[in-house]
This record gives sequence, structure tokens and C-alpha cells, in this order.
Amino acid sequence: MDLALSLAALTFAFSILGKSSVPGADMFFISAMGAGSGFLLHEMAHKFVAQRYGYWAEYRANRMGLIFLIALAFMGFIFAAPGAVVIQKERRNLPRFALPMGHNLPLDQTETTAGREELWIALAGPVTNIVLTLLFFSLIKSGIVTGGLLMGVAYFGFFINLILAGFNMIPVGPLDGAKIFRGSRLVWAVVGIPTILAALPIFFGVRII
Repeated sequence: MDLALSLAALTFAFSILGKSSVPGADMFFISAMGAGSGFLLHEMAHKFVAQRYGYWAEYRANRMGLIFLIALAFMGFIFAAPGAVVIQKERRNLPRFALPMGHNLPLDQTETTAGREELWIALAGPVTNIVLTLLFFSLIKSGIVTGGLLMGVAYFGFFINLILAGFNMIPVGPLDGAKIFRGSRLVWAVVGIPTILAALPIFFGVRII
């Protein structure tokens, strides 16, 4: 229910922004496909990797964030904080996983393992967006999609996934980039820096394809 609510709010918000250039029904479809790929698969990647490590994981919508999202869309811009995957697991000598790691805890093999798991769980979301960005870019450049509604989906999917990947790799909490940076600065540098640099032109309104 929370995923459906967040997806509906994101689709509606992006439809509001694009309705001046694309017919309403078409823009709603484009928004749904773009938000579906960028948002849903990002959150599901976090969930499935967390479950692979034995954690309980569930997406929780941010109701106030969704209201704020739609209100901003009517003002002409988007700042989305639709929700997050909540992850918890009881471990001996460790707090719940949802809490920051390393707070007044002795460094031992158990904590090191938990930190490594946090790294890969956090990385799963942005990497999913990076893969989708490359997929949509390939569709645009391959000539398989030549125009019309499907081209709109491909362009929107490319831009939304690149924006999500770049934004989430910023090493500031509670973004994924902060957890990745804490887990491995090398991994963050290899994945995060190129992704943020690739997304920067879009943040400044520069058309890159």
C-alpha cells in the first residue's frame, strides 16, 4: 500500500510538471513508467538485498513528504522524499540495523560484517538506477525506439534514473551515499563521483542527450 501510494503521488507530481508540453494521458503514462522504473526498482533493490542478508525490510511512505511533493509540483519544481525502506535485525552486542553503525561500539568481526552488509544494501538502490540509466540510454541511441510515446518513456526513464542515482550518491545522511561512504570510501569514489558528475548537468538544466 505504501509503495502504491508513493508511486501514485510521484506519477501525479511529474504529470503536473510535464502537462504543458505533453498531452495529459500521455504524460501520466510516461511519468508512471519513469517513476515505476526509478523509484520502485530502487526501493525493491534495497529490500531484496537486505532480505538476502537476513534482515526484515519494508518500505514505509512519508505521508507529509508526499503532500509536500505534490504541493511543490504545482509551484513548478520537484523535491521528492516519498519514503524509505526500513531495515531491522536484532544482533548480539549490536543495536537495530536501522540505527547508525559505530556509535560507542567496540570494533569486532560482528560489527565489521554488519557494516559491510549496510554498504551493499545501500549501494543496491543507486546501482539499480545506474543500470536503468544505461538501459534507457541504449534504447535512445540504438534506434529501436524512434519516436512518440515510447521515446518519451525512454527519455524520461533516462533522466529520472540518472537524477536518482546522482542525488542518492551524495554522501550526506540519510541518503544512500552517506552509508556507502561510511562503509567504503573507495567504493563511493568509484561509483559515486562519476555518477554525481554525470547527473550535474541535469541539475543545472543542461540537456545532455
